[in-house]
Amino acid sequence: MKPFFRLAVLFAALLASCARPAYEQRGYASYIADQYAGHHTSSGEIYYPQGWTAAHNTLPFGTQVKVKNNYNGRSVNLTVNDRFPNYPGRVINVSRAAAEYLQLPPYQLADVTVTAKTIPGYGAAQPASAPPPQPGYSAAPPQGYPGTTAYPSGPPPATYSQPPPVYPNTPPPPVSPPPPGY
Repeated sequence: MKPFFRLAVLFAALLASCARPAYEQRGYASYIADQYAGHHTSSGEIYYPQGWTAAHNTLPFGTQVKVKNNYNGRSVNLTVNDRFPNYPGRVINVSRAAAEYLQLPPYQLADVTVTAKTIPGYGAAQPASAPPPQPGYSAAPPQGYPGTTAYPSGPPPATYSQPPPVYPNTPPPPVSPPPPGY
């Protein structure tokens, strides 16, 4: 009887791990500008660029989401603590730390998939083993990230302040001919 019980528990755990996420959406992500550092978010928290937080239009505050960069496969876990204006195709805005880890292009959008296994406040849909939401600025960084000590409230990294690259074999822009009689 005991081996059958263990097999049943293992099978139930396997089914639970294969369950569809409560929320999944593919679209574009951008990062929250540094000019908002120290300002209050829509949830009332203070925005820290070094935090592992995100802004989403519809998910409840405190929702833990996984954001995956579809270009390079990197992913990060974030906490929703803010809202942002509705832009077509934009699904999430991430903090600077998350943007750096995901390798989002500076001042541009990136193709991402946003997944939430559970959504707070939906009672039965949330398993009893789900951890309580944590404040966004205290979430642990993903494994392999150098940490926030690399840029302690200083200037942004060089990759975010460099002008766009100039490609050597690009023809110059067309020049209009001089006016008659010149």
